[in-house]
Amino acid sequence: MIAVQPRWKLALLVAGLPVVMGLLAFFAMPRLYSLWCTLTGTGMNPNNAELAVAAQAPTGRFVEVFFESRIYDKLPVKFWSEQPSVQVEVGREAFNTYYLENTGSEPLHIRPIHQVSPISATPHFGMRLCFCFNDQVILAGEKKAFPVAFTFSPKLDERTSTVSVCYSLFSIRPGAPRSEDQLRIQKEVEAAGGVVSPGFRVMTEAEIERLRQEEQKAKP
Repeated sequence: MIAVQPRWKLALLVAGLPVVMGLLAFFAMPRLYSLWCTLTGTGMNPNNAELAVAAQAPTGRFVEVFFESRIYDKLPVKFWSEQPSVQVEVGREAFNTYYLENTGSEPLHIRPIHQVSPISATPHFGMRLCFCFNDQVILAGEKKAFPVAFTFSPKLDERTSTVSVCYSLFSIRPGAPRSEDQLRIQKEVEAAGGVVSPGFRVMTEAEIERLRQEEQKAKP
């Protein structure tokens, strides 16, 4: 006689299958996943992961972090941080929240990236939570909250007293060639100064051309 599992156990099993499959794919195909992040400008790992998840080591030193927001491509959005600035103890995790509201009448496909200055602070800055890990879809009239969690390493230069974290929003077209998006956004990024963002790096013209050729070959 076959034992019948209670319905709640069956439902739990079914609901957990996608998570398990996703984890298996992540660990089984790290190279493929890394390639995908490079080509798409997205990622699921923390920025500066080792620092972001390290044990907290309070130092008694404080840095004032200013949060900025920029909107490109005439996106019809309101975009702001809950706290314009935060006093952060070096070595202890801190938090803030960004809000994004679509004030237009159509869904928006947005790629957020973030920049950190001064550049000397970037090796000692890690983000455990960051909404630039994925492209975002914001429905008409929708408002979303995006928490950020970040840490400064005790190795941060003691002369650094202020740091700026700036999030920039770019419009992307669903189905558009990644090479096209990459080139356009890259020009904007370069004009504003270097970028520190998960899965996004400035590519050479040769790399972009190679990506463009691969996309052409992949077309049916």
